[in-house]
Amino acid sequence: MLTITIKGSVKFRTLEKDSKIRGEIIKVYNQAPSHVTIRNWTLKVGYYELTRQKQKTDDWIILLDHSIQFSNEKIFVVLGIRESDFLKLNRPLQYTDLNTLLIINRNSWNGKLVAQELKKLESTIGKIKYAVGDYGSDLRNGLVLSMIPHIHDLSHLIALIVEKMYINDNRFIEFKSKMSDMRNKFTQTDISAIVPPKGRKKSEYQSFDKIIKWANAALNLMSDKLNDPEQKHLQEYFETKTLDRIKTELSWISQYSELITELSEINHSIKEVEKELKNNGLSKLSFEKCKKILEKLESDNGKKFKEILISKINQQIQLLPSIDTILFSSDILESIFGKYKNRVSENPMASTTCLMLIIAAFTCNLTEENVKQSIENVKIADIKKWSQENIGNSQFKKRKISLSGRYKKTGGTFLSKTENF
Repeated sequence: MLTITIKGSVKFRTLEKDSKIRGEIIKVYNQAPSHVTIRNWTLKVGYYELTRQKQKTDDWIILLDHSIQFSNEKIFVVLGIRESDFLKLNRPLQYTDLNTLLIINRNSWNGKLVAQELKKLESTIGKIKYAVGDYGSDLRNGLVLSMIPHIHDLSHLIALIVEKMYINDNRFIEFKSKMSDMRNKFTQTDISAIVPPKGRKKSEYQSFDKIIKWANAALNLMSDKLNDPEQKHLQEYFETKTLDRIKTELSWISQYSELITELSEINHSIKEVEKELKNNGLSKLSFEKCKKILEKLESDNGKKFKEILISKINQQIQLLPSIDTILFSSDILESIFGKYKNRVSENPMASTTCLMLIIAAFTCNLTEENVKQSIENVKIADIKKWSQENIGNSQFKKRKISLSGRYKKTGGTFLSKTENF
């Protein structure tokens, strides 16, 4: 186990789960499978989950999005759950609640192409009642052309509101600049512990939490609001001279105490609203609870945020007036993309390959029967055929072919022979 965690860089909790699974495998097979075998099993499970026959009905809810992009490649994924199944849940969605309905790779996407794929999908699964996703132009236009109601994913909806409110706010711009200066100046110094966290550039307005926690902690340190145990703990780790330097370098933050308080109350209300709507869906009851949460906002921008968010949520309800409870979040799909990204990031020359079938494997309920069906009935030839139809000549394959030339010197020139992989 030490070898696995030290040389293989496997995380401790992952290793704990891994050792339990390995024990079960060895009991049955009396040997550990190779990495190629494990990969093939995973692809078979993903292929089985993606291609197994789905119920043809009139109450499908879909979650859709494009994945991270490799070179000019982009994966379009559609997950689905029947409304009747969704309404039985009293919790946020889990991976195995969903059916993987579509995974397809293209060099480029637009609304017309999205609509074409959705039309094909409806011919096999039945009517799509509504879709949940962000408001990217390809998705939005595709759903309009398909005449499928489009619920704006709650997290993206809120992020757009916050972005519109603060993107040109001089206080916020200066605040971010000051934090950036601190990161550049002190990351490799003896006071790096007080460096502010770096927000995600692509989803800056969805990742306030860490920044706000840091800002409040810094304010407490500057205003001597730490209690005795906290103060004692600080003194154990830092010399008085270092603490004085930390306070000097953080002195600028007091100028932004009003902004930090404002952002903190808005962020708190966002967390409460998201908890309510993601756990219970969007209904008249959950909407009323959200209004009460938002009534607690006191700052001018807080009140402005409240009015805009209430209006936006009401617009979503009006899209589906006959539905009592609406799925309002596609977080689960974002999570699956995160897991997929983690897998492909192991390859520094990452490209779209048949490994994208692991997206479907994440949603498979790994019962003994499902795994048995996958391993016994899915052939590697099936996966190769699917890969050619849905990926085609990927960047990985092109790179492999272009760099596999065998060079032969003839009369001062080089002739290359490229093998077909």
